[in-house]
Amino acid sequence: MEWIQKILFYMKGRYGYDELSKALFIIGLLLGVLSNFIGGQIVSAIGIAVLAFGALRILSREKTKRNKELQVYLKWKQTILTRYYKLKNRWAQRKAFAIKKCPNCKQKVRVPRKNKKIRITCPSCQTKFIKKT
Repeated sequence: MEWIQKILFYMKGRYGYDELSKALFIIGLLLGVLSNFIGGQIVSAIGIAVLAFGALRILSREKTKRNKELQVYLKWKQTILTRYYKLKNRWAQRKAFAIKKCPNCKQKVRVPRKNKKIRITCPSCQTKFIKKT
């Protein structure tokens, strides 16, 4: 029990464990395992560096810098996830809907597939055009 209190006392005022630190530890461990299969010292060194940076973030007292790093990571992660979910949704709807671009403003318009020509009205610029779906 005494060693737990010493650790808690040491961690007082430190930044602590967050989502970016978790991602860094996972990436570092994966690079370490990958280096065992590849046999590459460079991959192993990168994995150790990533693990060290994750540990540095946890033990850091500079909370504002670590929080800014976290916000950049979360913004980047959200961008990647948004693209992934859009692609996944489009793939799921590929048989029922077609995506056509407006010739005027290049806005993407989702239209039902009917295997014939239909008249499409762009929702943003109100241009009417005919496309085969």
